[in-house]
Amino acid sequence: MPIFICRWQNGDFSAVFAPSRGEAMELLDEVGNGEVSELFTAKNFMVHFRLKGEADDLEELVPVVLDNFGEETLDMLSERVYPIYNSVSGEDLNYNGDVSKDKLNAALKLLNEALTTERLRQLGTKQPELSDDADVAELQKKHDMPRPMAEKAVKKRRRRAVAEMPPSSDKVH
Repeated sequence: MPIFICRWQNGDFSAVFAPSRGEAMELLDEVGNGEVSELFTAKNFMVHFRLKGEADDLEELVPVVLDNFGEETLDMLSERVYPIYNSVSGEDLNYNGDVSKDKLNAALKLLNEALTTERLRQLGTKQPELSDDADVAELQKKHDMPRPMAEKAVKKRRRRAVAEMPPSSDKVH
């Protein structure tokens, strides 16, 4: 089963393990409409979480923090999900531990500008392709629902309507 990476228009990303693109979109619907975002499969995906030393949030269900990504995952995220930030962070920012405060601030400014660019670079660039089926299209628009989910919901609603129809009679009165 593939792992799908969804690079949301605002720059966030999600990773889901799903048998198909449509089912990945259903899972991603907990966050938003994956249909208007960049969605692709990852060849390999590895992430490591570290158990916290102490609890600091009463509502935290899993007491972990992101520790690191695997090498291939880090390369994929850097090159495919955040290429602008990657190009700036890959530049020689002259940070070797003994850098002046001015140079450090200049490097941080470059990184923050790249981060802002990443956050905005896909915003509003992709709109969902509306279905030709009016009922599906209505769900897509009204609930910002991915097309596969809207199609499934309409199909289920239509089956239920047919099942609830009174039986027809073959007899002529």
